[in-house]
Amino acid sequence: MSVDLRTTVGAFALVFLAVVGVAAVGGVVLDGGPPETDAVADDHWQLDSVEPETVSEGGAVEMESTEPSNVVVVHLGGGTTGLGGGTSILPIEDGDAPAEADIGTLGGVRRGVTPLTAALIENGHEVRFYGGITSGETLPSMLSDADAFVTTSPGALSATDADAVESFVDAGGRTLVTSDPGGAGALTDFGSPFGVYGEAGYVYDMENNDANYLSVLVEPTETGSLTEGVERVVFRGAAPVGVADGSATLATAETSRLSTTREAGSYGVAVRSDSLAVIGDSSFLEPENAGRADNGVLIGNVADFLVTGEAPDVSFGPGGAVPPGGAVPPGGATPPPEPTEPSGNATA
Repeated sequence: MSVDLRTTVGAFALVFLAVVGVAAVGGVVLDGGPPETDAVADDHWQLDSVEPETVSEGGAVEMESTEPSNVVVVHLGGGTTGLGGGTSILPIEDGDAPAEADIGTLGGVRRGVTPLTAALIENGHEVRFYGGITSGETLPSMLSDADAFVTTSPGALSATDADAVESFVDAGGRTLVTSDPGGAGALTDFGSPFGVYGEAGYVYDMENNDANYLSVLVEPTETGSLTEGVERVVFRGAAPVGVADGSATLATAETSRLSTTREAGSYGVAVRSDSLAVIGDSSFLEPENAGRADNGVLIGNVADFLVTGEAPDVSFGPGGAVPPGGAVPPGGATPPPEPTEPSGNATA
């Protein structure tokens, strides 16, 4: 059976035009224009939706005390920053060669405490830096004339220097120790005579932080000279610390976790034992962090703490040496050794 090609092509064209015509007429009649489409959800592209929450900027560092000029000795240790004063690093576990995480804080050694030392100097106090064995003067000699002492690296103190600081604290010398993660052992060795200890690891918080889970928000647990006017501060490398006879002065939120156990809870990060104050973070003293939240208020309170109170009544042996058994009694001298009995073989 033969098929007429022209008839077939004509029929196809007629059907095609009919379908197109019906579609066009239906579009005009039913919609009156192009069909509408659903709006694309683009909330995730909005900057306000993806920018991490940060704390507000605080005020300047101010001191309230009107104490006359005091001498504050500051010890910073060494190697607290990268080579050439690079970024600070956060050891994430204790050990001889701990792994490290960059917490993004710039600063040289002395620059790291500038807000504190500047506030002290502006209020008429004298700041002297002690650099360890490279210093021209020994630490016991410097502490003999000092009213307060600060160290951001207790593990860098020699055994002789640590003994001198212990005697200084016992005599009422106001002392601030900051201990970062990775220094729990050194802090415990230093603070054990005063019931102060450090815990291994660091504290992090996925909810209450300043744009970074390592930058935890910390609040006072009690009202005192160190926490007056403080609502919350930012620690960019919080190490848990504790005191045997007492409670924490500053603590993290219940949402924080300890790196070594991953357990959630509130962790103490600052304590005080009489004339000794220990804070498990040194980053809050740095210029770039001093203006975060109430860090400036805390620094001002620390400065007031250092220069308030009675002058320490302590002295050391000749040349600033620490005699066996601790410091020399005020106004006294090292007692001579007791004479020994002659042996039975000695001749008369």
